Amino acid sequence: MHEEGIPEMKNIGPLDNNGRFDVVLALFFLVGVASFIAGLFVDAQRAWYNYLIEFFFFLSIALGGLVFAAVQYASSAAWSVTIRRIGEGLFSYLPGLAITVAILLLGVKELYSWAYTAPHDYFTYTKEVYMTTLWFIVREAFFFALWIFFGFMIVNTSLKQDKTRNPRLTRRNKKLSIFFLILFGYTFTFSSMDLLMSLQDHFYSTIFGVYCFSGLFLSGMAAIAIVVITLKNRGYLQNAVEKKHLHDLGTWIMAFSVFMVYIGFSQYMLIWYADLPHEISYLIPRSSNGWQYLFALLPLLKWLLPFIVLMPEKNRSNPRVIFWVSIGVLIGQWLDIYWMVVPSFSESFRMISWIEIGMFLGFFGLYGLVVRRFYKRHSLVSVGDPNLETCLKGRYLHV
Repeated sequence: MHEEGIPEMKNIGPLDNNGRFDVVLALFFLVGVASFIAGLFVDAQRAWYNYLIEFFFFLSIALGGLVFAAVQYASSAAWSVTIRRIGEGLFSYLPGLAITVAILLLGVKELYSWAYTAPHDYFTYTKEVYMTTLWFIVREAFFFALWIFFGFMIVNTSLKQDKTRNPRLTRRNKKLSIFFLILFGYTFTFSSMDLLMSLQDHFYSTIFGVYCFSGLFLSGMAAIAIVVITLKNRGYLQNAVEKKHLHDLGTWIMAFSVFMVYIGFSQYMLIWYADLPHEISYLIPRSSNGWQYLFALLPLLKWLLPFIVLMPEKNRSNPRVIFWVSIGVLIGQWLDIYWMVVPSFSESFRMISWIEIGMFLGFFGLYGLVVRRFYKRHSLVSVGDPNLETCLKGRYLHV
């Protein structure tokens, strides 16, 4: 693309059709399917809770990409125009993920004690109406339908603008994004409570959903950074994404690592200070019997690493530094979900086994195939956005 007043962008997609890489991803997916089936025979409970871990991890990345794009539209941000399509592409996995929800629902009774035991005390009795299998299925179906609807509307409007160059489509996406973000805040809170917090039916935390959201947004930005830098290294996005854009993306990662640790510390401090039985029953198993080492590692990967390493100005413009920090953040996010899920099934720390590795590869293969399909069909940059020139020339830096 080259228009008067706009710097020429080179190799902005669609992505080349690399059949070999698709074959590798397909093999990963088959390894995951085989690992899950074999796990059901060896240790069914472990297979199911690993399914939940991978499900929630890749759900967070997919929704993180959509939330990132929605925030940019809602705030009329200009700096991210050449990056935003990458986030929209991460969302393209969500319809495929909806299929895996049906499989997850088959394992409800393997995962959640409330699904097969009658209320036996005050806390479980007061939650009896809410925590039923049917109501669980209805809620999750509604949440996914809502996310997919708004995601399709936002992404399809963005893709339509590539052809029409109609600035009114940006205003439409701004309105859609505002409504989506408001609804998302509530629906994701309830969904994270259903999928993760209810693994221990006594526990509740008023900021558990916010903590899960902080991990979602941080991991979503880390995934966007990894994809952008990988594409740059392969010759894509030339003149479209430069140091000033990477600097802003690195700043966002650093800033939200602080938000994540703030929410995490707030939850821990309030539970520790109040010392209520139905709250400390969640933290005590996760800070003893070997789990305390993983507990201590989480703020290192999700806060100290991005905050300290990205603090120097030059590092926030260094693609290699941002890439490896983002890898660390995603490792921290996976371990965080592992730490939230597994102690509900094992008091002692469980080392990662072939089931964890195989199922991660399976979900990664499926995710990669679906997202690559999106990037192979559409431009990697929102070429019709009216703020494209502002983004390319860095004029937003002087506003």
